[in-house]
Amino acid sequence: MIDEGRFLSHHGFAKTNSWIVIVISVFLMLAGAVMLLLLLLADKPDEQVVQLTLLAGMSCIVSGILFIFLRQYIKPSQVYELHENGVLVINQHDHKDRFIPFEKISDIYLYRAGKYAGRLKHAMAFRTDIYNQWNKISPNVSGAKRLIKAIIDQQLLQRGPASLNRLANDGHVSFFYRTEGRLKCLLMRNFFMMNEKQLRLSALSLTTENVAISIEEIHTIKGGESEQTIRLLDVQGKVLFSIPYLSLFSADLFIALIEHMIESRIPIRT
Repeated sequence: MIDEGRFLSHHGFAKTNSWIVIVISVFLMLAGAVMLLLLLLADKPDEQVVQLTLLAGMSCIVSGILFIFLRQYIKPSQVYELHENGVLVINQHDHKDRFIPFEKISDIYLYRAGKYAGRLKHAMAFRTDIYNQWNKISPNVSGAKRLIKAIIDQQLLQRGPASLNRLANDGHVSFFYRTEGRLKCLLMRNFFMMNEKQLRLSALSLTTENVAISIEEIHTIKGGESEQTIRLLDVQGKVLFSIPYLSLFSADLFIALIEHMIESRIPIRT
């Protein structure tokens, strides 16, 4: 029996987004209907006026209908319930739910949703391992920012100490990162199609496909969410390793582990 803990909050389709689309749809359809009604009541209108009014009225009605379909498209396929011990994921299509404990969340991916998001990282996806699907938290989910922060904080609290213990016992912690310049999104609710690579962090080294860095060489870690790039520097300030913050899954956990290892080197228990 999974202990979900106390219920904290529900995160469904953001009502603001829903009402805006509904209001625009209704306004367009009413405007189109009024135009057609005025055309019917007019006394021998000019043929050109008839054509223009008919075209404008039908355009408004069709646009209103399209906005209704748009509302269905932007409606998130999953809604969430935040509990003390994890997140309940509810599928809107089959109404099945899955409870994911915080300690099981292995990868967190922050990203920018939409072309005009700028530097705003206001969306997230998380998964339990590389074999399971991503769970997407888009800005259309109510309280998305609060939910995203809670998941990040809980991953640090739950997986941070466990990861340090693994490193101390001569183990390693794996982090994945994407290598493509752009995120390729598929339609029909499928999420990521990206190339993933892996880096391995141990008490002695950080290794990727192309580089191996001794932990003893790392003197400082710079960057993160505010600077967009994570950089590991040696005592002279030379960059030993760098990676874009938004490319690295669970970047906050990675930064926390490296900072801890710099401040207090982890002795390996034998």
